[in-house]
Amino acid sequence: MRTRRQTRASTTLAKSDVIKSVSATTGSSVASSTVDEQSTVAEDAADDDGNDASWSGWAEVENDPVIFTTLLREWGVPNVQVHEVVPLESLFDFPAENTYGLIFLSRWTASEESTTTADPPQDVWFANQTSSFSCASVALLNIINNRSGLDLGSSLNEFRTKTLDMTPKDRGIALDRYDHVRDVHNSFSTSIDRMVVDHRLKQDAQAAEKKKKAKASKKRKFKDDDDEDYEDEENGFHFVAYVPAGGYVWEMDGMELSPRKIGRLDPGTDWIMMTLPVLQATWENATSKATEFSLLSLTSATASSDVEADRLKMARAREDWGPFLAHMTRLHADKGDLKELLQVSGK
Repeated sequence: MRTRRQTRASTTLAKSDVIKSVSATTGSSVASSTVDEQSTVAEDAADDDGNDASWSGWAEVENDPVIFTTLLREWGVPNVQVHEVVPLESLFDFPAENTYGLIFLSRWTASEESTTTADPPQDVWFANQTSSFSCASVALLNIINNRSGLDLGSSLNEFRTKTLDMTPKDRGIALDRYDHVRDVHNSFSTSIDRMVVDHRLKQDAQAAEKKKKAKASKKRKFKDDDDEDYEDEENGFHFVAYVPAGGYVWEMDGMELSPRKIGRLDPGTDWIMMTLPVLQATWENATSKATEFSLLSLTSATASSDVEADRLKMARAREDWGPFLAHMTRLHADKGDLKELLQVSGK
């Protein structure tokens, strides 16, 4: 199995445009409210923690089970552990009733089939991804918000309650503005990471604007435009969740308008077994294309969970060496030996 442990999972601005484009061409309730209405609802739902200095973007997050477990703990969800699934048969290391959801990471591609469900059932919580690089947090929240009886902590419980009656798109907007979740997500990024994200998003926005103007002038059909969008760019890595909720098993991709039903979950049925055909097909497809991928499971925390070891690892992961490296680069540039050092390190 190929993992993406050291590679930050990302999505591009073009993918967010898929949601906007499809929403604009359908009659679904995802596009039913105006931008002003969505903004008002989202602002009401997102808790304002008074941190005016909070960065409004989303950094890329490494595909590390300990990082995901730490995200959950620091959001206020203490009793969930994230594991890497290697090999696929280890899915059954934990009972299905103690497994809250699965997350598959692979390179994102536009779906050949569009979801036509206007809205998921009211008792199924699903949020769209409305910002680039937030897919890790979106996948986690799409799982834990569908687990009845799970202790989410006071902050997330309040957020879930406020967003229950929203459309998936409005939930995504509310999540995007939810400082508590976003700040913990971004706590693993450095100042350089944030600068890189801001720069990339600026470039993507400029490129999207140029494409928009070019399309408007050529007046091409939507399908042709869509094909052109994905022809020249290498898509980033993306998280998709698999969740039992509301009597069904769902594939929850925040880039889709609504979740996809995998099948009805009858009493006594092992929901993980129901996901196997989908997971095996995705697994084999990624393997055949030599694409790096990873599968994670969210389970109830066990007595073997080493919280202190996780904290020490995360403290090291959060060390920001960027300012030090920038300072050393300037020093050696002033000394005139920077080129020589780079040549030596490259050997």
